[in-house]
Amino acid sequence: MPDTRRGARLRLPPGQAAEVARWSAAGASGAYGGDRPAGEPAEAAVPEWPAGLVPEVAAAAARFGRDLGAAGVLRVAGVAVPAGLPPTPGRPYVEVRRPVGTERLLLALAGLAGEVISFADWHGGDRVQNLYPLPDQATGQSASNAVHLEMHTETAFRPNTPDGVILLCLRPDQEARTLVCDLLDLWPRFDEATRRALAEPAFAFRLPGGTTTEPKPVVTRWRDRPRFNYADALCATGPGHDAALRTLREAIAAEAATVTLRAGDLLFIDNVHVVHGRTGYRPRYDGTDRWLQRCLIRAAPVGAR
Repeated sequence: MPDTRRGARLRLPPGQAAEVARWSAAGASGAYGGDRPAGEPAEAAVPEWPAGLVPEVAAAAARFGRDLGAAGVLRVAGVAVPAGLPPTPGRPYVEVRRPVGTERLLLALAGLAGEVISFADWHGGDRVQNLYPLPDQATGQSASNAVHLEMHTETAFRPNTPDGVILLCLRPDQEARTLVCDLLDLWPRFDEATRRALAEPAFAFRLPGGTTTEPKPVVTRWRDRPRFNYADALCATGPGHDAALRTLREAIAAEAATVTLRAGDLLFIDNVHVVHGRTGYRPRYDGTDRWLQRCLIRAAPVGAR
């Protein structure tokens, strides 16, 4: 876990973890499915976190949401993974959509941190997204791959990019290490020319046929703070911008910290200023592979909390 001014850890005591597990297992309404136009975000109707249930964790989730833009990373350990967790699926979860008993917990904590959103053209609109290796995606760049997952902000440059990402580890793999890097720590180290170049609309993704997406800035302003849209796969449109992108990419590679998720670990990531990725590993595709659940959140309007 990175030791930064914007990092925090909590642990659920075993007795409270069991109480949370019983509450969460009672339902999973709103976790899966949804009919919306492609690309349009949708807020999920989320369960309300019960008053008095692990108040320190509830308070930390709400504080994370209030601090988005400078919240960093929050790790909560000790969530009870259901004893009857089924084998890790071998097909996309949109073809499964069977609650495992942690969805209510994940949605409720995400709801404390912000507004839960999903996209109809991404994981079928599921509010809780299940991530695990799939053989036909082993070498691509997605959370279902087996090779190194490049550093990125979630859904970079999407019009409705989420402000936060919450991950829950159901089944771990010690070889698969999550990588995180806080760009607010890096930003003051760059010279003025680099900062200016990264704020110009000069960064894009390459498309088949030699074209690129519309160039956009890596750094914008959000609530009076820098906001970053980044992926290792970005290219620059000019020499000066290429140097700035290289400086940023090399700094991320040098400063990235590793987080080895264990079963029952929750990881809150501020998508406004923290990039994340994952080391490559060797899935077995036998039902025992790493399995995470994910929620995306949008910050509540200023003054709403």
